[in-house]
Parts: sequence; structure tokens; C-alpha cells
Amino acid sequence: MFRLMGILLISTLVGLGQGHQKAATHPDYVPDAKTAQRIAEAVLIGQFGEQRVNAQLPLIAESTSKDVWLVQGNPKDVKETGANFGVWVNKHDASVKVMEHMK
Repeated sequence: MFRLMGILLISTLVGLGQGHQKAATHPDYVPDAKTAQRIAEAVLIGQFGEQRVNAQLPLIAESTSKDVWLVQGNPKDVKETGANFGVWVNKHDASVKVMEHMK
């Protein structure tokens, strides 16, 4: 009797545990270019100051892969390549990588 109750209890717990193993998926934290631009702008202002960032507005975001947005500054005064900011924003977790001078 106790053995049967133990087996039923274990199988019930295993069944409940399997239901919890299926993690609910969530949408990406950075679903669109506008969100990527806002994140990049906030990070850049914190790192380089509002004046330097404003000189490169509007920021331009493009989806470079299924995982990352590339957000770049648009310098108006500089004609040389590599003078703009670059921020890679991860679509899934919103982590960022900043480059001061793009190549």
C-alpha cells in the first residue's frame, strides 16, 4: 500500500516538474529599430556626453542579424570614415557593445 502511494506521489511530482521545465518564451527586449536607437542614445550620452552625441543625431539603426541591431552615429561635420559612434544592441537581452570610432 505504501509502495503504491509512493509511486503515485513520485509520478505526480515528476509530472508537475515537467510542466515547469517548459520555460515561457518572451518577446525580444529590443524588437525594433526605434527601441535600439533609444538604448544606444542613452548609453552614448552616459559615456560621451550629450553634446558629442547630439552632433551625430539622428542615430541610424539597422538589423545586421537575427541577434543584433547596429546603431551608428551620423556625423555632419566630419567627412572622414570612422568618425561615428557604433553601438551593437543585442535584440534578445538588450546588452550593448560600444565603439567610439567605427572603421
